[in-house]
Amino acid sequence: MNTFRKHVSVRLGCLAAGALLLSGSGAAMGGDFATVVIDYLPAPGQFVNNPLINDPSHALGPPVGSGTTTPNNTKVVTLGGFGGSITLGFDEPVLDDPLNPMGLDAIVFSNATWVAGDPTRRFAEVATIEISRDQNGNGVADDPWFVVPGSSLPMALLDAHRTQMWDASGATPTPPEDVGWYPSAAIFPKIGASYETCAFELTAEFAGSVLNHPGGAGAVLETHSGYAELSPTLLLGDLSGADGGVFDNSISNPEDDPAISPGFFYTTPDDPFTVGIDRGSGGGDAFDIAWAVDPVTGASANLDGFDFIRITTAIDAINPPFGEKSAEIAAVANVRSLPVRAEDFNADGRINALDLAIVLGAWGDCVNGGSCVGDINEDDVVNAADLALVLGAWGSYVEG
Repeated sequence: MNTFRKHVSVRLGCLAAGALLLSGSGAAMGGDFATVVIDYLPAPGQFVNNPLINDPSHALGPPVGSGTTTPNNTKVVTLGGFGGSITLGFDEPVLDDPLNPMGLDAIVFSNATWVAGDPTRRFAEVATIEISRDQNGNGVADDPWFVVPGSSLPMALLDAHRTQMWDASGATPTPPEDVGWYPSAAIFPKIGASYETCAFELTAEFAGSVLNHPGGAGAVLETHSGYAELSPTLLLGDLSGADGGVFDNSISNPEDDPAISPGFFYTTPDDPFTVGIDRGSGGGDAFDIAWAVDPVTGASANLDGFDFIRITTAIDAINPPFGEKSAEIAAVANVRSLPVRAEDFNADGRINALDLAIVLGAWGDCVNGGSCVGDINEDDVVNAADLALVLGAWGSYVEG
């Protein structure tokens, strides 16, 4: 498979310029993650000309996480400001599988972080998600595109869609805030002296330097979901999840496993409707293919899966001293549908001493008479019966 497939697609009046970065963009990496860059068209931005962060191949393969408070920018690609986008493809279709955890099908990873570790306050430069099925089977992203509207786009999606012209001339009304942010002709020769980007623009609440949960600290249910760059990417093997507590950003707890496969850890979705990151998940922003709609009619897309995904910066704002709001993308994963055995508490695909340690550490009555980690038979107590179930399943593997 070629690492790059060039195409031209009309996006509701916005012409994709096919401005792929032509150097430093490595070979496809397979399996559970996006494997090919179809198109990369950044909008002007402070990092667009930086070779450390403008390589679109950084969005291929698994992400590199760093936790909830410090972004890892070693393997992300910037999309620049409003309308900047990247389009990725997969070796095999990502399918709408109701047997996936919570029915979620794909995960977009980024460098989003929480402010001072508070999951209700985010440094988030949010991007919209569009998906397309290769219905004509030609391997080119020229079939219809469908939008994941998420929590904040209007029912009439076209009401939120707009285009933006850019050029590098201070004599016109359309240069970026800093003309040095305009994509360099040496790196992006196809862009030329002026070009156009477009996006489904998100509401003003996303434009500030911090995205605050309207419920404030202590909120349990999430109000922002269905977009990229909302949630942090955890360290590989940090199976404790993250809730703003003392064990965030740590792989030193008994249930953690720094040797876990990235193809297992980063394909386990977080619940996008609850605050924080679930135990066993690598973070990121998961979505259900069934959420996608026709951008013109608003009707359900009724897709059985997708072959291509487009991620687009959906905010037009400058936040001094941080610069423009620009999404940075680290990876897109296909959620694994393999079942995880009840005895595999840390969801690493194997039942071993780490799971035994969890049972022993949770020994006794469950808090408030409810279920708890280690209570396999759900009798509200962790005891010898649960221990026997773990030992009986010892050595079992569920990872394919």
